[in-house]
Parts: sequence; structure tokens; C-alpha cells
Amino acid sequence: MAKFRIVGISFDHMHMGDLLRMVHDHPEAEIAGVFDPDRDKMQTTATTFGIPEDRIFTDFDACMAAGPYDMALLCVASGFVAQMG
Repeated sequence: MAKFRIVGISFDHMHMGDLLRMVHDHPEAEIAGVFDPDRDKMQTTATTFGIPEDRIFTDFDACMAAGPYDMALLCVASGFVAQMG
């Protein structure tokens, strides 16, 4: 069975690392990509989980083009979400 391909989008909130740990540890899932415009925000996660360079994106369109993905995890800053609502 193919693994579920999960992409992590936005590292503005502290829980992205926790969520991607669950993906990494799940036998039927894989981290298929991560995106944030600030590469530094993703570096610890990329190193911890051994995410290959070709799955790390600072360009959203390039990240989406690298799909398809089965699921996206979003961790935008909570203040930003409140401003949008």
C-alpha cells in the first residue's frame, strides 16, 4: 500500500513540528513536502526528520507543483487567522 503523502504548510505556529512528528512516526504516512517562505523556520524540522532538499520549499507554487499530496497540515500564526476572520 502506498503511503499517505502529507505536506506541512507554514511554520508560524509552534505545533507544526509536533504534527510532522506524528506523520514521520506513522507507518502509513510520509512527509512529502514542507513550505514556509522563511527557510530558517523549517531547518530544525528538516534536520530532525531527514527531509530531503527536494521536499523543502520557500516558494508556495513550487511546493504545490511537487504534489500531489493526500493531506496538508496548516500552522499559520493564530493572530493572522484572527485578522482574517
